Amino acid sequence: MIFQSSDPDPIYPVLDIYHFLESNPCGVQPGKKVFVDPDTEDHITFGQFQLETKQFAAGLQDTLGFKDKDVLAVFSCNQYDFGVPILGTLCAGGRVTTVNHSYTLTEVVHQLKDSGAKYMVTTIDLLPTATKAAEVCGIAPEAILLFGGSDDPVSGKKSYKSIYGKRLAVPAKIAMDDIAYLCYSSGTTGKSKGVMLTHRNITSNLVQIMSYDAEVIKQKDLVILGFLPLYHIYGLMNCLHISLITGTETVIMPKFDLPSFLQNIQKFKVTNTFIVPPVALALAKHPMVLDYDLSSLRHMACGAAPLPKDLCGLIETRLGVYCRQGFGMTEASPLVCCVRPSQRAPDGSVGPLVAGLQAKVVDPETGNELGVGQPGEWLLKGPNVMKGYLNNTEATKHTIREDGWMHTGDIVYVDEQGNWFVVDRLKELIKYKGFQIPPAELESLLQTHPKIMDAAVISVYDANQATEIPRAYVVPRDPATADTALKTEIEAFVASRVAPHKKLRGGVVFTHEIPKSASGKILRKDIVKMDQEQNQSASELKAHL
Repeated sequence: MIFQSSDPDPIYPVLDIYHFLESNPCGVQPGKKVFVDPDTEDHITFGQFQLETKQFAAGLQDTLGFKDKDVLAVFSCNQYDFGVPILGTLCAGGRVTTVNHSYTLTEVVHQLKDSGAKYMVTTIDLLPTATKAAEVCGIAPEAILLFGGSDDPVSGKKSYKSIYGKRLAVPAKIAMDDIAYLCYSSGTTGKSKGVMLTHRNITSNLVQIMSYDAEVIKQKDLVILGFLPLYHIYGLMNCLHISLITGTETVIMPKFDLPSFLQNIQKFKVTNTFIVPPVALALAKHPMVLDYDLSSLRHMACGAAPLPKDLCGLIETRLGVYCRQGFGMTEASPLVCCVRPSQRAPDGSVGPLVAGLQAKVVDPETGNELGVGQPGEWLLKGPNVMKGYLNNTEATKHTIREDGWMHTGDIVYVDEQGNWFVVDRLKELIKYKGFQIPPAELESLLQTHPKIMDAAVISVYDANQATEIPRAYVVPRDPATADTALKTEIEAFVASRVAPHKKLRGGVVFTHEIPKSASGKILRKDIVKMDQEQNQSASELKAHL
């Protein structure tokens, strides 16, 4: 059974990303402020952005010998002018790969080599890693440029603005199926892969987002607060591309910290923000939230990882703002589903499909198609679905099958009204004696416990029972309460609310924090490693005694 949105398909652009921006579909005035630095209040207008991207494109071509389809890497935390070298590269006919600023040297080298990057824009604080990685990958020293507006006399590196051409580049005409971005998947369960996103993918998802969010976009006084990492597709689309296309003023935080986040909402009278579950958790529970005036907030959307269903209610009670949930993935450019601003989806739902996207649910064992209310693997097909994984034919064939359907690896079901529910990741399901246990379900439950700040659930193998069992890693709200009594209380709390096979048979382990990616995804591989190391240490101690 094929599912699709009840909304009519949007009219998709037949323009590459830069020409779509230049077509100005929302009629943005040249003097409209679009990106703002919250600390200095420096800003860039819509017209200035177009001017500087063309100057940068000309500089790439005339000064650095940039050619069509060359790749520029952006290795930086958020900057208010983050988009200038990115769109400037597209204007010059190139491709962009955005690199996680917290990556180690090894991880940066992997991405630069895999993407074939020849140029890089970074920051002074990341120069040690950037220069070492560039040397390993054969990137010329003069091809490393800096954010910040001025040259660095110590390293001799120049600002990206220093190469601005005296002429304005003529935007390259690019085929719709050519690659625009090489965004690397988070690698929560393995080495990250380069996701090839084409101009068609990005412009299609832009109009899909603008279609479902039309009632918000028409509010011309919007102010967005963006802290999402712009190297990640969630931030790249919602806090950069959508802001540009719609001309929405967007305050760009370098990175997230709760006091600055709250202060900026108050200072700039922020109306909209995009968050991730850890931030939702803080908004629902942290006492600091009540010290700030957040009354300007109208819209809040949460994505990148599952949001415990009760948190939406807690946030709304506390702030008077409904936090809607959405679902996206890098491979879908990214938006797949979202609850509309004026609608209320059932608890736990990520809303209906965006217009123009088709979906199926299949039994992961047999491949048989399933119907309403039947959980199985989510398959997607649409113009926003990626071209494939760079330099990884096997992974591409495994994900996008011969029939054209992309296998997401997510376990979902859909209700009669077309609302989708994400149960868990296929490869993260815990198999207990033939039963399947979704970690996300237990995590959502644990986060409703009044004495728990955060939690994650992993699978551990019980040799005595020859089966996997769930173990919870828990961050207590008050570390002083982290004792055996609280462990027993948490285990009983879960046992009283789930089917018997979902009990925490692996027990509860207290920890100071749950390791997560910058986009809010739980890094289970890190928790599993930590768990294995703790068990190894315990075994060695026991043997010694």
